[in-house]
Amino acid sequence: MPTLRSRRSRAFSALPAFQVFPLDKRLSLNILARSTSLRLDVRYSWQLLSPLMKQTLRYVVPLVVLILTLAHRSPAPIIYREGEGFLPGGAEDIEIKKNAQEQFDLGQRYEERGDWAHAGASYRMVVRRFPRADIAPAALFNSGRMYEKQGKLEKAFHDYQTIVERYPRSENFEPALEAEYTIGKAYLDGRRVDVYGVPTLPSMPKAEEMFKKIVTNGPFSKIAPLAQFGIGQALEKQGSITSAVTAYQQVVDRYPNSEVAADAMYQIGYVYLQASRATGYDETAAVRAQEAFEDFLVKFPNSHKAAQAQDNLKTLQGRKSNDAFNIARFYDKQHNYKAAYVYYNEVLQQQPDSQQANRAKTRMDQIRNKMGDEALKIGTENPETGQTQAERRRLQAQVDTTSRPDFVGPPAPSPTPTPTPAAAANPAANTNTPNNPNSPRSGNSGNNPLPNGTPEDQKAPMVPSNDVKPAEPNLPSQ
Repeated sequence: MPTLRSRRSRAFSALPAFQVFPLDKRLSLNILARSTSLRLDVRYSWQLLSPLMKQTLRYVVPLVVLILTLAHRSPAPIIYREGEGFLPGGAEDIEIKKNAQEQFDLGQRYEERGDWAHAGASYRMVVRRFPRADIAPAALFNSGRMYEKQGKLEKAFHDYQTIVERYPRSENFEPALEAEYTIGKAYLDGRRVDVYGVPTLPSMPKAEEMFKKIVTNGPFSKIAPLAQFGIGQALEKQGSITSAVTAYQQVVDRYPNSEVAADAMYQIGYVYLQASRATGYDETAAVRAQEAFEDFLVKFPNSHKAAQAQDNLKTLQGRKSNDAFNIARFYDKQHNYKAAYVYYNEVLQQQPDSQQANRAKTRMDQIRNKMGDEALKIGTENPETGQTQAERRRLQAQVDTTSRPDFVGPPAPSPTPTPTPAAAANPAANTNTPNNPNSPRSGNSGNNPLPNGTPEDQKAPMVPSNDVKPAEPNLPSQ
C-alpha cells in the first residue's frame, strides 16, 4: 500500500526537472504542491475512518434523532421542587394551591377545558399533598377517569385499586370496583397489553388478574358475580378447561341468586361440549356436558338459554347413538350377532324417532329371525340354591365384620393347663381329701410349704410339654 510520502514524491516528480522558474511561478507551484498534499491527507484520512463513520451513521444518528423526538413528547416522571418535595410527572406547569379543595377545583377547570393530562396531575396532587382529606378518594377516582380518557387503562386501574385498598369506606368504593370491571372487560374483549405504549401482549392473563382482584377486594359487592364470571371466561379463552369449569361453578355456589348464575351453569356444559369436540369425540367430556345441560334445564327451565341447552343435548345424543350404531355394525360384520343386537337396541332407546333407529330396528328383526329369542337373551344364569346362598351370606358376613373400623381381630384362645413334673411325681399332693394337709379343705391357709419346700404363692409357672402345640387362632377367611 503506497504511503503518504510516496504519493507526495509522485506529485513533485510530475514537474519538469532542473527547470528555473520566475518568482511568481515558483510561488504558484509551491501553493499547488501544498494543496495537492492537503487533498492527499484528507483523502487518506477519510479512507481510514470510513468504516467507523459508516457505523456511526447507521446506528448513532437514528438513535439521536429518536431521543430528540421523544424528548418533547415524554414529560418528566418525577419533579423536585424546593419546599414541596418530589411531584408526579405532568405537574411541572400546574399551579400548586394551598388546600385540597382549591387543588381539586383546579383539576375540574382543566377537565372542563379538555386537558386530561393536567387535570389528572392536579387531582393526583390532591392525593399526594393531602392524603387524609375527605376529598382525596374523589380526587383519586377522577385521576383514574382522566387516565381512561387518555387510553391508559392500566394506570387507571391502579388508581381505582388504590381507592379500594386505602379508602374502603369511602363512597367511591363501589364505583371504583365497577370501573375496574369495565377495564377488565375491555381486556377480556381483546384489548392488548401495552409495552412501552405499544399494544403487544395477549390480554387474557391481564383480564383474569384484574377480575381476581375485584373478587378478592369486594367479594360481596354487586359487581363480584360478574367478575367471577369474567374469570371463567378468561380461563376458557386460554384453553384451561378444568380451571374454567371451577370458576363457573364458584359463581353458581357463591352467588346462586345472581343474574349470571344461570349463564355460568350453562357455560359449564358448553365448555365440556367444546372439549368433547376437540379430539374428534371425547366420551368422558360428552357425558359431563350432557349431565351439565340436564342440571341446567332442571334448575333454570325458564332461562333464555334453555332452547340452546336442549339443542346441545340432541346433538350429544345424536353423536352417542351414531357411535353405538357404528359399533353395532362392526359386531354385525364380525358375526357377533348377540353384541350387535345389544348396540342396535341402544340406538333404538336413545333416539327412537331417528333414521338410524329405523335401520337398527330392521336389523334387529333380521337377527332375531335368524338366531332366535333364546340365543339373544342377556344375563341368563342358573338360580342359586339354598346352600349356595347360605355360603355366600356367611362369606359376606365375614367380610363385613373384618371391614369394621373397630375390629381388632378374633379373641385370643385360653391356654390349656398341663401338670408340672413335680405334680406328676406326687399325685397325692394335689388331691382334695380331708387328710391332705395341702388341700384347701384341710383348713391350712397361708404360705404352707409344699412337699418340695416351695411356698404356695411362689409356685412355678405351668409350662406346656413338648408334645402339646399351642392352638392357632380361628381367623375369619377373607
